[in-house]
Amino acid sequence: MSTAAPSSGASGPCPKSEIFSWPRWLLLVRARWTEQRRQYAAHMLVTAILYCVLLVFVLWSSNFKGFTIGLQSGLYFCGLYTTGCVFAGRYFQAMARRESALQALMLPASLCEKWLLCLLLVALVYPLCYSLLFLAISWPVQQLVLAVLPLDPTIKFDPQDYALFVPFVGVSEISPAQPQWGLLIGLWILQALTVSGALYFQRAAMLKTQVLVFGLLVFSSIWGIAVGARGEVIFAWWMLHGGSGKPLTHVINSLLWIGLPILLWLQVFLHLKERELL
Repeated sequence: MSTAAPSSGASGPCPKSEIFSWPRWLLLVRARWTEQRRQYAAHMLVTAILYCVLLVFVLWSSNFKGFTIGLQSGLYFCGLYTTGCVFAGRYFQAMARRESALQALMLPASLCEKWLLCLLLVALVYPLCYSLLFLAISWPVQQLVLAVLPLDPTIKFDPQDYALFVPFVGVSEISPAQPQWGLLIGLWILQALTVSGALYFQRAAMLKTQVLVFGLLVFSSIWGIAVGARGEVIFAWWMLHGGSGKPLTHVINSLLWIGLPILLWLQVFLHLKERELL
């Protein structure tokens, strides 16, 4: 008595990709949130406290006159760069400790999935959460300023000067949106350098990375002065009037504002791969 051989065309469960799998990546996201949510909450709480203390000092020292939209913009980007780079440097902090490095590397996820989650949280989710926190604190303060300043007859009050700064939205001519996107890409460059340093250096990674970034900034400034680099060429994409429209200008901006961030985040991928191979 013979039995029929199983059909070679029978369909079974599709194997998960070794490079990327949505179910596996979602499990990684949940694991990351479960393990790090308290640290993320503490980071945002400290950021909020520092911003509130700074606002109290500004309002007290300027008698409510200092909370202009220009100052709000400056405070926003100074805070975003500072806390954003700290957040990036602490993303792989578990790798700095031997007892937790193996556990971090043995998570059931591919290298691409770990790198993609890092890119998403550091470069997109954190700036978004920081912006929402900034607006949640700034809006009540701005409303208080708008209520107090008109009561002082010695002040020439213009409501447009004290409009609420909304990141990446051109609410007024004082804070156009176009240059802000250039600052955001600049943040991505610094964050990529910070994450790379955290993965590359074994000890005192944050300090060594800060020294490296500072050295690169000084070297770039000296090199730019030496070759006579012009700001209207380097920052042409982010100038209000578009800067120079020459093809070479667009090539330079493409390399600087598109190519460099991609190259640095690919470097993060390579450093993460080296860590997994060790």
